[in-house]
Formats: sequence, C-alpha cells, structure tokens
Amino acid sequence: MVVHPIPEWPGTVTSQPGGEADALAKAVGAILEGLTFYDLANVAVAEMRVKVAFEELGRQKRSQLARIEAIAGTHAKDAAVLPGIYPMDAVSKVECYVCGFAAETKSMPSQCPSCGAARYAFEKEIALTKAWEIAAETDRSTAVLLRASAAQASPSTRTVLEELAREDEGEASRADRQLAELRP
Repeated sequence: MVVHPIPEWPGTVTSQPGGEADALAKAVGAILEGLTFYDLANVAVAEMRVKVAFEELGRQKRSQLARIEAIAGTHAKDAAVLPGIYPMDAVSKVECYVCGFAAETKSMPSQCPSCGAARYAFEKEIALTKAWEIAAETDRSTAVLLRASAAQASPSTRTVLEELAREDEGEASRADRQLAELRP
C-alpha cells in the first residue's frame, strides 16, 4: 500500500502502486510538461508563426491543467511525474549566436551579458513544420498516457482523463493537417 499525501486532494489518496494517485501524478505531469515546453518555446523561438502556434498550444495545455486541477487540487503539480514526452532540451537553454554565451530560456537576457548582442541573438530558429511535427508527436504520446491513466482512475476522474485524451488526439490530427498544408 502506498500513501500519497497531496495537499488539497480530496483527502489523502491511498492506493496500490499504479493506482489512481499514480495515474493522476502521471497525467498532471504530462500536461504540466507540455505547458512548460510551449511556454519556453514561445519565448525562445524567433519566427512569429511558430510563436503563435506554440502560444495556442500552450493555452490548450493551460486549459487542460485547470480541468485536471479541478479534480486533483492545485497542489497536484507538486506530485507530478514528468514523463519526458516533450523535447525540453530543445527549448530549455538558449545560446548567443555571436559569442556562445548560454542562458536558461526562462531568464533569457534582453542583451547578451558577455558580448552585448541584442536579445534576438538568443532566439532559436524552429521551422513551422518542425513545430507541428512536435505537436503531433507529443499530443499522440500524451493521449496514450492519459488513456492509460484513465484506466487506473475512478469513474469521475476517468471521464475527465478520457476527455483530455480525446482532445489531444484531436490536436494531433489538427497538427497533421497543418503539416499536410505546409508540405508540397
């Protein structure tokens, strides 16, 4: 028996390993990882169409997080298990292309402290096709994780997790359509 004392969860969740608490921790982790990725990517990328796509995808993850927090509580993030679905290494750090100075994306300087180059020297070039490829792949993987988590959850939680999985499957299909439009 594993006891998961998570503040603001409806009581202390007690379960067998692989039970509802673990399922919720994985589901929250997947959504939180997606939100973090899209927020960082929106800051790091240079191309406006990619920024807009990442911003929109981030809004969807923020909405999903609010829905899952309505079940699990606002402190569910503290117990989240990040699954490694998103390519965080692609956006977590930025490097000045003039001198090579590296910085965390979340604290990207407005000017390079080493050489004085403007903020844009840190921005990453991610093609719009790559952005939609990331969205399609990660939404599919997140949907699979959410469905697996739903299988371990109580009926009310299962319903929400299945809705979130369907939403991510729909987003993956939308990303596929965007890719099809971009490719000759």
